[in-house]
Amino acid sequence: MCEIQDVVYGRVCLPPDVTAIIQTPLFQRLKHVKQLGLLKLKDGMEQTHTRYHHCIGTYHAAGLMLDALEKNTPWLSENNNRIPQLYRQAVQIAALLHDIGHGPFSHTWERIALNYKHEKVGFACVDKIFASIDKSLFPELRANNNYGIDLIKALIQGKIKKLSSFQIELPKKYHFIFGIVHYKRYKVDVDKWDYLKRDSYYLKDLCAPNMDFDDVFLKAKVSECGEYIEYRYEDYRKIYNLFAARWYFHRDCYQLPSNIISDEILRLAITETNGEIENVKIENINAEHNMSAFLKMTDEYVMRLIGNHPLSKLLTSETKFCQLDDSEELKEAVFQTKIDIPSVTSFINCDIFKFYGDVKDKPVVIDETETIKCTIKFNYDISKRKVFYKIQHLK
Repeated sequence: MCEIQDVVYGRVCLPPDVTAIIQTPLFQRLKHVKQLGLLKLKDGMEQTHTRYHHCIGTYHAAGLMLDALEKNTPWLSENNNRIPQLYRQAVQIAALLHDIGHGPFSHTWERIALNYKHEKVGFACVDKIFASIDKSLFPELRANNNYGIDLIKALIQGKIKKLSSFQIELPKKYHFIFGIVHYKRYKVDVDKWDYLKRDSYYLKDLCAPNMDFDDVFLKAKVSECGEYIEYRYEDYRKIYNLFAARWYFHRDCYQLPSNIISDEILRLAITETNGEIENVKIENINAEHNMSAFLKMTDEYVMRLIGNHPLSKLLTSETKFCQLDDSEELKEAVFQTKIDIPSVTSFINCDIFKFYGDVKDKPVVIDETETIKCTIKFNYDISKRKVFYKIQHLK
């Protein structure tokens, strides 16, 4: 048994088989991939939390939700109030490995390597991990020609219709497990539950939204048909709170002009450097074909590759970002990037959610967010370590 002290959940206990996964080089690599890329805090310091702790936290959150579903779902009494071990393990390991394919600087990398999809890159990582750990571990997942391992990959992708691409089937009575880790339909899942809680801890000086949404997960139950997860009518406002928290983090943290511009500067530096790892251009490295090179793809390694590029000087905490007003002109060459933050009601469709309880308990919720679309034009003075930018709001 391995114990980890987590900033969100306190003491997290990991069984030996899960510990074996965490000790693999592929999972250890996540210690060197920052959760929020180049985001800087108010004092100019870099945010430090990584995909490593987020993945362990999501694993733990999945266990909490599975426990809650077992407690709140009457028909599971047919199976001694338990979700079958095969499906429970598949969900928790999918939660643990859902971000195993992330590139350097997390989602920033998907703006740099345009065809990069971390979920699909993760499939080869899942196979490599199970091939490298002791074959006696996870017998339920390995049975029936690795059915459970393929189910993990389908759960990471988050689309039940994609089961056929893995040439496996899932009884309709257990389709609900696709609503736990990465749910494309509702967009409510334990991935968001963990990263919002975790980011709230680390970014509290930048943003402090209402984080009252634990009951969305802890009071949920499985529908009678087993195809859906149902939420309480009375938790409708808490569902809104979850997505509102996400919106505020995007506005005040994730898509700050300084962060979006830094991502673009990093992209420019990487493109102009033409860096390689093991003779493969870094933007083309994929775990399926270049596993050895992929293992080296960390934030620190990329920064070393572009270390001699002049733009790398603008990716440090000393850089000042200066917003110009309408009367000021951007001089010399102008670069451009975008901010796009959908409002809560445009991002989710609560009409498709499945609820239980008394509809009279459903509160009226007024969306206080708005869709924000901006174009940012910027330029820089490397010698002074300053970036100058103007924002144009779009309708």
